[in-house]
Amino acid sequence: MTMTMTLLNDMLEYLFIHKDWLLLICFTVDAINTMVSFPLIIWNGPKWLLKSVDPTSKEKIEDGAATSNNNSITDLSDTDRKSFQILWEIFTIAYEGYAGFTLSTLICLYRIPETRPIFGYSLFVLYLYKAKSFLTGTLLDIKNSPQGQGKLYLILFFYWPLYGGYCFLHLLEFTGIRS
Repeated sequence: MTMTMTLLNDMLEYLFIHKDWLLLICFTVDAINTMVSFPLIIWNGPKWLLKSVDPTSKEKIEDGAATSNNNSITDLSDTDRKSFQILWEIFTIAYEGYAGFTLSTLICLYRIPETRPIFGYSLFVLYLYKAKSFLTGTLLDIKNSPQGQGKLYLILFFYWPLYGGYCFLHLLEFTGIRS
């Protein structure tokens, strides 16, 4: 029993000492994803993005189709509307800001270690909300979308354990529970 407790204590101590790597690895993956997806979204445009988010999207929905069915299908021809183009412009400006924020956060995490807890907690909350969006169906219908299921599993089995693990270990250290 004592050997088991010693082993567990050693493992926990190792996690406390190296907890920052949970955050750094996770956010580096996030930053690489953003730096790859941002140019792809800008260069390929709204139809490409909608097709990648919803593979069942249609180029043009027939007018004779049932109206209730039309509301459940992503109509790519909507991207030609002026209102959509205005929203797309706002989205790309916001996404450019997000990409810049991601890059500056990455620099801060590596160069200014005292910023890590603030970013760690905010990123964990962000991924709590992303999971909620997937589970409630507001982001993607995960029951019918393998891509949506994959993204949800990535959140549950990669982002939550790493960001959540970092936050949990930091909280234990911050409150003095771990001495």
